Amino acid sequence: MATRGYAAVPPSVIPEDQLCAWLERLRLTSYTGKARDWCQTMGAVSVQEILDNWKDFADSCSLKPLERRRVEKDAVAAGGESSAAPSTPSSVPAASSGTSLNNVVTMAPGSGGTYFGPPDDPKRYTMLEELGTGATATVCRCMKSDGTQFAVKSINLGKLKLQPNYQKVSDKLHREVSILFSLRHPRIVSLFDVVEGRDQLHLVMELVEGGELFDHIVQMGAFTESVARYVFIQIADGLKYIHSQDIVYRDLKPENILVDSKGSRRGLLEIKLSDFGHSKLINDGYSTALTRVGTPQYWAPEVSDPAKAAQGYNQRVDLWSLGVVLYVMLVGAYPFDGIGESIDLQIRKANVTFPNDSRKPSQYAQDLIRALIKARPQERLSIDGCLNHPWITSCGGTLSKIIKLCTEKEHAATEERLPLPVEPSKDQVEALRRDLQLWTRKFRCAATVKHGEVVANMQLGLAEEDRNKARQELQGILQHHFPGQAIGSSTRGGPTAKLATVPEERQPKKTPFRLVTHTLKVSSTDGAGLGLDPETGGMRIVQVYEKPGQPGLVVGDLIIKIDEVSLRGNPDQVEQIFGNHFGDGVLLTIKRDQR
Repeated sequence: MATRGYAAVPPSVIPEDQLCAWLERLRLTSYTGKARDWCQTMGAVSVQEILDNWKDFADSCSLKPLERRRVEKDAVAAGGESSAAPSTPSSVPAASSGTSLNNVVTMAPGSGGTYFGPPDDPKRYTMLEELGTGATATVCRCMKSDGTQFAVKSINLGKLKLQPNYQKVSDKLHREVSILFSLRHPRIVSLFDVVEGRDQLHLVMELVEGGELFDHIVQMGAFTESVARYVFIQIADGLKYIHSQDIVYRDLKPENILVDSKGSRRGLLEIKLSDFGHSKLINDGYSTALTRVGTPQYWAPEVSDPAKAAQGYNQRVDLWSLGVVLYVMLVGAYPFDGIGESIDLQIRKANVTFPNDSRKPSQYAQDLIRALIKARPQERLSIDGCLNHPWITSCGGTLSKIIKLCTEKEHAATEERLPLPVEPSKDQVEALRRDLQLWTRKFRCAATVKHGEVVANMQLGLAEEDRNKARQELQGILQHHFPGQAIGSSTRGGPTAKLATVPEERQPKKTPFRLVTHTLKVSSTDGAGLGLDPETGGMRIVQVYEKPGQPGLVVGDLIIKIDEVSLRGNPDQVEQIFGNHFGDGVLLTIKRDQR
């Protein structure tokens, strides 16, 4: 900011032509007077000084949310600071392999980057230049040893562990990983690998180099109907696939839609949906979407209203957001603007108006937007209805080719199912989900609990040997959670075969035991004061030392969980998982023999 003296002379301010050119570029010319007054008051002599203090400028000029976002994006592009943590900039994150593997990071000599990867291949990836950063995550370009480039989102788990709700945050992160591994579609950014250590979670994802759709809207002011139509068809197709997997997106907006510059042509932007941090699996017999997540300008009434949100909602919230995205593409502004109760009231009324100028969409486009932005969820136009709407079908003979091009699907997975032997309790479902998340990260396939069975999507690229291992481990997980119960073989697609009842005399006798919990105490001088032997299914306590003291633990106890993570696999795997989570204050679940 320019230094202001005490002499009674007008301060030097930014030249009028520079200010007007910048305001015109960001479509803020209606704020010229307020912008000039702010520059005069603050002594700003350049556009850069406005961008360095963009928050104060936006507040002083009372910019609307979408206008404020344009200024913020310009400030970030000029090297300033964003008010929000990055989602995925011009690239999208990706994930790695391994069950709670120690994350290995070493300097890459002569490359200026760092290596990271699991212990069996610590130099699998080279970290390259940074693409974006936030409070707990950084997005970088990375390169595999074979030269293939990806985007990697590195999440600082060390910082997150300081939060009192860390377990919920951790569950949310791993839920996103599971969802991304379950989605294989040309309109969705692919997750390839996950590398997790004690303090870092690396998600290695498809590199999409074309920026956010939001940036393209800002640059063009608003899309022509032909450009918007091509993008809309792709979004609708991706959304239809997501819904077919019983997933509600919950955060559909232009900032989460990436443009694939390699696949795009002039006037025909190829897009991919990204950032599934707010997505949730529903219609599985155990889950309901209840929370207010996402971005207020794109909220449906049943999300905007806390009372309605608490009653639950479904995929129809995404249809509302789809209508808002189409409005933003065609008009270059939000249909509902403001903050707090002001925007909530507008959303509840669902009264969509359009500008009376060159940005006013055609009647067909207006009808489609209004058919999606309906206050009553059941009245919103379905995705199939969107693709058959006159705005889509009446624009010319080449449209059928465009729709086919946009909606061609790649089925890259086969579905396999394992029926649960008994109806699980809520706690059993949560515990089972956590173990399935570990399985997902190890085999880079998705496994979820749905309607009394585990449904796994086995990727076609998975070798048959690994596929058999994955099946065996799934059965092992169910045996761990349902001891003494008959576990059937997996079935591929179609209805699941019923299990025959195992005769009583053939069922293994149950060993009497009870579960207890214990908060581990670890000191810098004496460690945990425990002698431990890893075995299949847990860490056996073979000795308890006097210091630092673990009252309540006895020799023979089997530690089966640490920080709610199950200790499964062979002894080496159990020891590795235990070591990754070992620390002062962690919660242990103990299986104690009662004989």
